[in-house]
Amino acid sequence: MKIMTTMIVRMENNANIGNIAATIRQLNGVADVMVQKEMDFGRIPGLSYTCEERMADIRKAEDDYARGRTITSEELEKRMAIW
Repeated sequence: MKIMTTMIVRMENNANIGNIAATIRQLNGVADVMVQKEMDFGRIPGLSYTCEERMADIRKAEDDYARGRTITSEELEKRMAIW
């Protein structure tokens, strides 16, 4: 059984994605190259995606923790199950 590694590359919209993907396909050890737009990825509800969203979530979590508002690991597992 071969172990595969996935590499995610974020590129600006004006990048020449077709030529870059073709170049990557020629590299030794590359099994597959897929090009997807960010909107094509399924988003998990309630999960932050941008840096600004993550920073806001961190600030909220710090505030909740400081106020003693925490959840149990069982509650976290229940929340993760719906993702």
